[in-house]
Amino acid sequence: MKRTPILLALSVLVPVSAARAAWTVDKERGSIHDGPIEIGVEPDPLHEGGIVLKKVWQAPKGDWSLDSLPRVEADTGLRPTAIEGSFAAWHYGLRSFALPDTVRSIGRAAFFSCENATNALALPSQLEELGRAAFMGCKNLGGDLVIPSGVRVVGMEAFYGCAGLAGLSFAPGSRLERIDTLAFKRCGGIRGTVDFSPCEALERIDPEAFVDCTPERAVFGEPFKRRVAEALRAADATNGYPRASTDWLAGSFGIGVHWTTRTTDQDGRRGDFEKAVDAFDVPRFVAQLRDAGARHVIFTSSWADQHPPAPCPALDRILPGRTTRRNLLREIADALAAEGIRTILYYNQSGDRSDREWAKASGYADGRLETFGSNAVAIVRDLSLAAGPNVAGWWFDSPGMVSDAGPHRVASVPLGDWKFPFREMALAAKAGNPDALVSVNSQGGTFVYTPCQEYFSGEELVDFPLCGRTNAQGMQMHLWLTADNRDWVHQGRGFASPRFKDDFLRPWLARRLADGCAVTLNVDVDRTGLLNPATIEQIKRCLPAP
Repeated sequence: MKRTPILLALSVLVPVSAARAAWTVDKERGSIHDGPIEIGVEPDPLHEGGIVLKKVWQAPKGDWSLDSLPRVEADTGLRPTAIEGSFAAWHYGLRSFALPDTVRSIGRAAFFSCENATNALALPSQLEELGRAAFMGCKNLGGDLVIPSGVRVVGMEAFYGCAGLAGLSFAPGSRLERIDTLAFKRCGGIRGTVDFSPCEALERIDPEAFVDCTPERAVFGEPFKRRVAEALRAADATNGYPRASTDWLAGSFGIGVHWTTRTTDQDGRRGDFEKAVDAFDVPRFVAQLRDAGARHVIFTSSWADQHPPAPCPALDRILPGRTTRRNLLREIADALAAEGIRTILYYNQSGDRSDREWAKASGYADGRLETFGSNAVAIVRDLSLAAGPNVAGWWFDSPGMVSDAGPHRVASVPLGDWKFPFREMALAAKAGNPDALVSVNSQGGTFVYTPCQEYFSGEELVDFPLCGRTNAQGMQMHLWLTADNRDWVHQGRGFASPRFKDDFLRPWLARRLADGCAVTLNVDVDRTGLLNPATIEQIKRCLPAP
């Protein structure tokens, strides 16, 4: 391969003791050598007097290291100030490396997939630029990662998959402004507290930046909190969204139930839904929740089928025969309120193919999307009015069925340029109570479908990156886990066994609730409204005293 001759400026050599191997310059090839290791170099046009470490041209067979890189300047007089993109990418034999402290930029995918390197990752203290996927796939790098003060942006996927990292912190005087999406995805070894307080210039942490990275908590500095709050106020002013206070939800423990048309009794029988609604024992249901210590409850107004346990004129117009005479939603909300327990209603607005009648009647199945969106909004408004002022919040599911914006695109019809009316749906949810909170399911991730929501959905996230009272998007934190039946809905004989052991659940609940995060445990419930006794007893044992 033809090499560009190195400039004369790079040919200065420093005498080295013969007692150890040393880096040497090959002026003709434009490279430096440490024994069998050869690295291409060139003058750095951005940093005067520096050189760019371009590529590892040659490396030994088998295991090898780049621990000697910090000696380059002492050995050759050449000062490394930049590491080029793909510098050592795909070098599976690389077992460890050290970075010269003089390096100010690390390029895209510089150490991509160096998965067998096991050294502690120490970034140069003078580092300013960190490229996309710089250390992506370096799953065995260890140590407590410190982001140097000069780094302004942690690039997309920069540390994706660095599962061996044990901690994350930011150097004093940090000038960090942004952490891009997927930057720390699958960095599950990062534990303890992540303190963003040194990052006084921090403006944004992308929603997906910390997916599958689960430190115990995060501390955000006041400047960042102010910026997030200002951004939300600006969004609210633009779209007219009346943001409600989340104070009551902070640190609240709740129980969720998926009581639907598909719920069976203990013998696995389903039967007529109207009869099941009529037979639902509200006093017993409320007593179970009260005795378990719940401060809020999530109850389904619809799930796979558009068939709410309440009157709904809008649904009657669209698809007659789907509503019930008894207003079970209001009875439950009012009875819970009398016990000081708040009600959150779950609603699934999607054109789910499992309910083909609804998909066709609503307009979803044949692509009449404006009609479908208007129908969903009208149903939510009527349910909100029917359920009344004691409904304190809403939890909306399946946005991936109605939006291509997020990572979970599962729409069964082409959406084109159509945008689902998330704002209008949130406003409709507040028709019965203007202070009701709204959440739109991020579907196991952290994507934000709309600014018109107050709290995070938190579906099946046992731990959450940067968990505390609020997340990096300014939403009240909330986690909703299945405590027993991981299929959510009771369908079959008997109750599912509790999913967690006491010695996990007890400290986990205590830590999360103390941090101000709201927690909901979904408990298996049968068609009669009976909650899983084993899970209720476990909650009583594990829930911290008020």
